Amino acid sequence: MRKLRVLLMAYREAGGEQAVVLIHDDPHGAPLIDALARFSDGLPAHVLPFAVNEITQIGLESIAAAFAYGASAMRFLLRARPLHDVSGLLRTMALADPILTGLGFGSGRVATIETDDPDLLLEALRAIPAMPPAPRPASFRPLGGKRSVLRFALSELHRAAPERAGVVALPKGAPFGAVEINAGGCTLCLSCVSACPTGALRDDPERPMLRFVEDACVQCGLCQATCPEHVITLKPQIDFDAARAPARILKAEEPFCCIRCGKPFGVKSTIDRVVGKLEGKHWMYPGSSRRLEVIKMCDDCRVAFTTEEGFDPFGAPSQTLRTTDDYLREREALKRADRDPS
Repeated sequence: MRKLRVLLMAYREAGGEQAVVLIHDDPHGAPLIDALARFSDGLPAHVLPFAVNEITQIGLESIAAAFAYGASAMRFLLRARPLHDVSGLLRTMALADPILTGLGFGSGRVATIETDDPDLLLEALRAIPAMPPAPRPASFRPLGGKRSVLRFALSELHRAAPERAGVVALPKGAPFGAVEINAGGCTLCLSCVSACPTGALRDDPERPMLRFVEDACVQCGLCQATCPEHVITLKPQIDFDAARAPARILKAEEPFCCIRCGKPFGVKSTIDRVVGKLEGKHWMYPGSSRRLEVIKMCDDCRVAFTTEEGFDPFGAPSQTLRTTDDYLREREALKRADRDPS
């Protein structure tokens, strides 16, 4: 990225316009470029060759930085039959295209040239249409880790772009995006918070709350896979204001306070729902039983109350013992009923 910065800034200072950056690796691209220089007219004046060790090492941060620095187009020179897997590069290009389109650059800015013939290479380069570069080229220096450099390069591209769209939709599998939940089905169990590896999903130590920081989300999908209620949906997109935005509240509820000591220990809607399902409908919690009050207490008070009341946690009303003979008699009765139409 530092080499790209120097290359494009020097080209601009020399009065060059509509630079096309030709990314190539030395074992393949250098002989083709040399052949054009020796036996033909050479590369077009606006095509800037940029050699790398391996062409698949170019990531989204380098593409974003190149267009932020003033590149008009970018082409990746590949072999007619690639020796290595280039699917990662193709995915990166598929991710860069909607970002450039959403920011007003238009489509077709990033593409591949797959050839081993220097004449076909020259033809493909001459066929690239004239496209204006960013109206406000950047000059930032790339510093920091890979994720921070990527975010910074995208923000500089957004600043330099023809259109400053706030949010750009991305294809599935993009490393940026939002998390949406069906608030009605969320019980605030916070299993998604425990599963999130980047801290994009966060809780609140003071009250039942689920918060989301979009700038930290990498769309790994662990929260979606972990959610027991299946109410989480991933939304691939890039929000250029996410870095400055505070944590967004996805869901918040009132806490339930212990009926004995008053300490908040759970979500009110969850406790009310559990009580409604058990009251008078379960053998351990008959309608007038004080056992139901245990559910409305915190851990400490629950233990003390159970000990004071002398509840037997395994106590159950007497039940009729069913044997194998009982099941056999019922089976025979069903068979007779099937044979008798009346």
